[in-house]
Amino acid sequence: MPQGPIYWHHGLFLQPQHFQLTDQTLAEFLAELLSVVRPWFWGAARAEVDAGALAAGRLEFSDLALLFPDAKGVLLATCPGNAICPARRVPAEQIGPGEGMKVYVALRALKNDEPNVTEAVTPEAMAEAATRWVVPAEPEALRDIYGDGPAAQVRRLKALLRIVFEPEAPSMGEHSLVPVARLLREGDTLRLDAGFAPASLTMGAAPALAAILDELRDRVIGKARQLEGYKNISARTGDLGELSVLLMALRSLSRYAARLDQAARTDSLSPWEAYGVLRELVAELSVFSLEVSALGESWQGERLLPDYDHGDLGACFRTAREVCVRLLESISAGPRWAARFTFKDPYWTLEVPQPVLAEGGEFWLVLSSEQGDPERMCASARKLLKLSATGGMASLLVRAVPGIPLGFSETPPAGLPRRPGALYFRVGTESNQWNDVVMGRSLSIYWDDAPADLDAQLAVIGR
Repeated sequence: MPQGPIYWHHGLFLQPQHFQLTDQTLAEFLAELLSVVRPWFWGAARAEVDAGALAAGRLEFSDLALLFPDAKGVLLATCPGNAICPARRVPAEQIGPGEGMKVYVALRALKNDEPNVTEAVTPEAMAEAATRWVVPAEPEALRDIYGDGPAAQVRRLKALLRIVFEPEAPSMGEHSLVPVARLLREGDTLRLDAGFAPASLTMGAAPALAAILDELRDRVIGKARQLEGYKNISARTGDLGELSVLLMALRSLSRYAARLDQAARTDSLSPWEAYGVLRELVAELSVFSLEVSALGESWQGERLLPDYDHGDLGACFRTAREVCVRLLESISAGPRWAARFTFKDPYWTLEVPQPVLAEGGEFWLVLSSEQGDPERMCASARKLLKLSATGGMASLLVRAVPGIPLGFSETPPAGLPRRPGALYFRVGTESNQWNDVVMGRSLSIYWDDAPADLDAQLAVIGR
């Protein structure tokens, strides 16, 4: 709690306490300000472990920047910079097989009734100090940066950070602790747990969290692309029927595709803000699920989505990922991919992306027309329509041989919406002619009896 500024006045006999309290007042003010500007504003900004030292059994940070939560004010400690963080030998014998050990960085609390600074001659003496700060015995000479005045002898305080291993953490009651890493042991080898997320100031400081955000963005974009083929269909019919649910899902997915993409591209985004986006995504997708509520609860009231936990970010983000993936997979009414043929006289042609062909699944040809009679269209298509790789269509017509086999279905397959008057044909991908489609990545329709307003689409379901 800030105690107020010093009363500066004429004739005041300056003491070290005046400057100490000035520094402390500023730190307390910043801490109070940050606590109301954004919650959970503490943790790692950078925490890079020296890989060579770890291979030798020592834990040492090559780059470290931490903002500590402290009742006496905020302190951003950087090493190298305004802090030191001595390396420590890792007690590998305390890490059991298949287990891990958390690593914390600690800063001693500020004491009002005892010294908080240790003067040390050597780096070893600094590392063994029991105070919040250390200061070198020998000052450094600093020139006058504003003018040509004489150099001054200055000694700078360094915050003393300590590496603390998980078994030691309960005994560090007089210290502020920030979890920064987790160690794993494989035989005699130590390695970092890549899935561990430190308490972080930003998403950029937690690659494990950023990877989850990237994955969910890609999943949402991928699911939206599966449903994009329905946008033009909706413009051609006034009776949406089952299509309305898919369009609602597409609207939600499109909105959060943009939000997640923006979040994933912003390294300075805080984990608390990112988790809020994931909670909103769960609420949005819960509209299409009977199993999950808007607040991430099951129909039995079980909490599937945990509250935000800044001290265990990995657990809450991984759980949020599982819930989001579950909800995304429940939106399965649409095909995996759909696209419309375009007329290039005398054929209707379509370019099929290689990943779509590689993944396989069931390929369906969907034909519709507002002017044509469905029964007549069906009879004509079954007799006259030819489907082939674009490069082989001309030869097919000259030789008057059948194209790729088409199996008519009176009802749409699971995964495709029912459209009034639409005809559904299963494409015979087991035919040898399908290999030409895979090679050329292009498909064509020839149908000289087609209605003038023919709408032909290829849809892929399954896999």
